[in-house]
Amino acid sequence: MTSKLLTAEELEVADPFAAVELFHEKGWTDGLPIIPPTRERVLPFLEHAGLAPDHVLGEIPERDRVLTAEHLAINAVMAGCLPAYMPVLVAAVEAITDPAYKFNHMASLGSPWPMFIVNGPLARVLGFNSGLYLFGPTTRPNATCARAMSLLLWNCAEARPDGIQRGQWGNPFRSVGFIAEDETTAWDPLHVALGLPRETSTVTAISLYPGLHQLHCPRSTPEGLLDTLVDDLSTSEFFRGTYTVFVSPQHAAIFIEHGWTKRDVRDYLWKRCRRSVADLKRRGTWGVMADKPDAFADFTRDIMPGDEERFVYLFEPNEYDRFMQSPGALERRADVYVVVGGGNAGIRMAYVVPYGVSTDPVTKPVRTTAA
Repeated sequence: MTSKLLTAEELEVADPFAAVELFHEKGWTDGLPIIPPTRERVLPFLEHAGLAPDHVLGEIPERDRVLTAEHLAINAVMAGCLPAYMPVLVAAVEAITDPAYKFNHMASLGSPWPMFIVNGPLARVLGFNSGLYLFGPTTRPNATCARAMSLLLWNCAEARPDGIQRGQWGNPFRSVGFIAEDETTAWDPLHVALGLPRETSTVTAISLYPGLHQLHCPRSTPEGLLDTLVDDLSTSEFFRGTYTVFVSPQHAAIFIEHGWTKRDVRDYLWKRCRRSVADLKRRGTWGVMADKPDAFADFTRDIMPGDEERFVYLFEPNEYDRFMQSPGALERRADVYVVVGGGNAGIRMAYVVPYGVSTDPVTKPVRTTAA
């Protein structure tokens, strides 16, 4: 299937070091050195995925861009990937070009970027890290797949500071946000919880604001552990969407010992994550999303009698949504994804905050050959 000619321009350089300097000069890299994407290196990636160079992986109508297998293979070589990673990267591209993902939100001033979670047998076969130092530079697949996606969007979708990227602070998940879930506990892994067969390998793309919220959780009951999380979630960005909560294997064991499923964890958080109207006014977020706020009689940002007893729920739709959620956010899916990972190095949980306006997570199966 790869007999078709590659369409990318071929350039002659003196040696690999000259190639690196050329890519820096042309702005085709992210500040780090690259592996020169020669024909001999690119073709095995296409062959491993069973894809022709011109096979369309996805379209980005907001940018008038089409991402092909050749585009992905070139950038995967540049990032230092192995050909075996190509099917996983294909699924990642299919996820972020799915209409539900709404690609153009990545131009936001809030610096959102996708985190990719790999589930299923292929995560273990390829050696994706799900344990210690989960969001640090660890294994080759984690690091190079994250960079491959970054370079692909940098070079083929203008996702760079001199293109569409307008984020104020940037997002470190761009470099480290390709991870796997620890599937050794009795809990169903994420893809099974989402209704897919356990033997299927998947990639889930979730758009996030920058930063990992890490919490010290020394308690030994499910309720005690989650109350710490409820308190922090309720005082974070307070944007409705799909939050991803990371639970260590040792904490997962506590939940499992008490008969709690991932769904039980999700439901506990769903019912309890809330904030009073008074708190939201003190923070200055009450009404910031309101459409024509002057039309609402109770819009005032002054704390009024009863505001301490009026609550806005993070996940549950309620009468105050018109003050707290933009129209785009109200169309989004609210949920909690529970993911096991990070090893048993401490009594901490963590979570990430979803982008707060217009995108939903997307999960795609990994195919080892083209459909």
